[in-house]
Amino acid sequence: MARLQQEVREQKQLILQLMQMHDALLKYLQLGGGAPDPGAGAPSASLAPAASASSVNPGQGAATAPPPAAGTRALISGTVRSNGGPLTDLYVYLDGPKIVSSRSATVEIKQQGRQFVPAVSVVQVGTRVLFPNEDKVFHNVFSRTPGDAFDLGTLKSGDRPSPVVLLKPGHVEVFCNIHSRMRADILVVPNGYWARVRPDGTFQLPGVPVGGHRLVLWGPGIKPATQRVDVSPAGANIALSAEGIGRKAHLNKQGGAYESYEE
Repeated sequence: MARLQQEVREQKQLILQLMQMHDALLKYLQLGGGAPDPGAGAPSASLAPAASASSVNPGQGAATAPPPAAGTRALISGTVRSNGGPLTDLYVYLDGPKIVSSRSATVEIKQQGRQFVPAVSVVQVGTRVLFPNEDKVFHNVFSRTPGDAFDLGTLKSGDRPSPVVLLKPGHVEVFCNIHSRMRADILVVPNGYWARVRPDGTFQLPGVPVGGHRLVLWGPGIKPATQRVDVSPAGANIALSAEGIGRKAHLNKQGGAYESYEE
């Protein structure tokens, strides 16, 4: 029965993924763009930014400046300063049209040493995520995140359960129902425009279409911050602030407290 339920969930996820790809393709065709095929961390799809053009007073004998050429792209660079938040495991991404990955991307998060490895991951919407158990003990991987909730059931050593397809952008929290100290944080980005913030707080996001966008700063230990950025053909430079947040003890998959058997 558990296997049948898992297969039904996978079929639903596949159908939703195909619908998202169809909607994204129609949107880009209507906007005159090509079919999107972005890669994580190496964006290539158009976000169809709002058109903008600067002009001068024609009465002064100057002609109206032409708008940027279609497809013009530029670099967003910036700096993140700490306002009580950590400057590790921080990422920036463009909040815009959801573009399902068309490269059948697969990411692996191992259960190893009673920890999730890696503990923090970034994936584009539609990515398949695998959770192999490489420990000698049982694990029970689950997430209660709305829109991306899943339950892999009990996994023994060596098990490689069916992949989870994450279809809703946002922060997905993953836990083990047996070991309360196990935690993985996954950022599901809506498209391929994202970059990791360097340890010194600087970042660069290349290949961004000229126009207006919303840039999001995210990290598992900070409060997400959103800022409007207007990208000109010369690019844009912005400053962001990382505000720390505390983490509360999480519940098990039944919504209750963990039992003493966890260790």
